[in-house]
Amino acid sequence: MQTGKRKETACELASYLIAVAAAVMVFPLRLLPCLLAGMVIYQIIDAFRVRSQGFLRSKVSGWLAVMFISLVILAALFGVFTLVYNVFALDFNSEGDFYQKMNDVVREAHDKLYPVLGDYMPASYQEIENTLFTWIQTHIYVLQNAGQRTLHFFAVTLVGIFLAILIALGSAGEAPETANLKYHLLQRIRTFREVFSAVVSAQVKVAAFNALATGLFLFLIMPMLGYHLPYAKTLTFITFLCSLLPIIGNLISNTLITLIALSISLQAAMVVIIFLIVIHKAEYFINARFFGEKIQSSVWELLLAMLLLESLFGVAGVVAAPIFYAWLKAELRKKQLI
Repeated sequence: MQTGKRKETACELASYLIAVAAAVMVFPLRLLPCLLAGMVIYQIIDAFRVRSQGFLRSKVSGWLAVMFISLVILAALFGVFTLVYNVFALDFNSEGDFYQKMNDVVREAHDKLYPVLGDYMPASYQEIENTLFTWIQTHIYVLQNAGQRTLHFFAVTLVGIFLAILIALGSAGEAPETANLKYHLLQRIRTFREVFSAVVSAQVKVAAFNALATGLFLFLIMPMLGYHLPYAKTLTFITFLCSLLPIIGNLISNTLITLIALSISLQAAMVVIIFLIVIHKAEYFINARFFGEKIQSSVWELLLAMLLLESLFGVAGVVAAPIFYAWLKAELRKKQLI
């Protein structure tokens, strides 16, 4: 009896050590996109299967969920490419039109900012092109590294999605409650899934807040200032979709909004940039508030966790901080240590 108890304790301790090691190794191996994408897809398939249990077989509901996810991803990609095409192909009818528009914007910026920036401010779009070409020639290794990282990001994300689909469609339930390592590892995974579901729910609230704030800005504030941005509805929708991805999603939506504002005038772009700075500074506290409600943590705890993991692992640490900190607290709570 005593031997069985010691074995169970050893298996439980080993499961915690393996879970911690796996969580830490996610960062140097750059597998966080794989983990997040896989967990999101798995949660969607599992939720769809649970809600359709009464009238559909498990396998059928799982495949329907996969089809739904595929359609959503394709629709999002189509929306982004359509927006980019509309901006660069329809707004600029020819290459000469594009150069003329960009030259007007650069000259306007030069006239207004030259007293402050002096010769650092380019006088024409051609000068920007020449500077950019020179920089590319001297920093080609930086671009190669960035390209490799981008390719790696999309590759591991796709691998995470495929793994989640395979696991969700082929899962056969948990191991029986016996003193073995597999059971305790499954318990760690179950806790992580519960925490991840709560964090995703909070992220949806954050995305809704971003979309609402962006919609009010594009439809109300900008027209009041005399600027009417095209594709405002599409930009609001894309902001919601992109905000479902922590950090990187905001970068995508912000870049699109700024580019479209720049196609109108430099002043419009500056107003947009100021708005984005303000809203995303406030978003730190909004994030902490929404996440704190879901995982029973105060604002200062989450901000401290985000600051610590950002110092250790960079942007990936900021993205993972709410999830990993919530996981830690959930495990401690289950052991009645807090």
